Amino acid sequence: MRPCALAVLPPDPTLGDLEAVYVERGAQIVACDGARRLAVETLEAERNANAVRAKKP
Repeated sequence: MRPCALAVLPPDPTLGDLEAVYVERGAQIVACDGARRLAVETLEAERNANAVRAKKP
């Protein structure tokens, strides 16, 4: 899985920069968490499918 990108403040940030990065980072964290959760669910489904196949004669 690739690392998630996170917005950073520019040099000499303004209050507007801080607010914009705060919102952008929140959205990035939500997207990253969703991608991580999907990856875990996919892995679990794959393992379960393999376990079912292994039990068949």
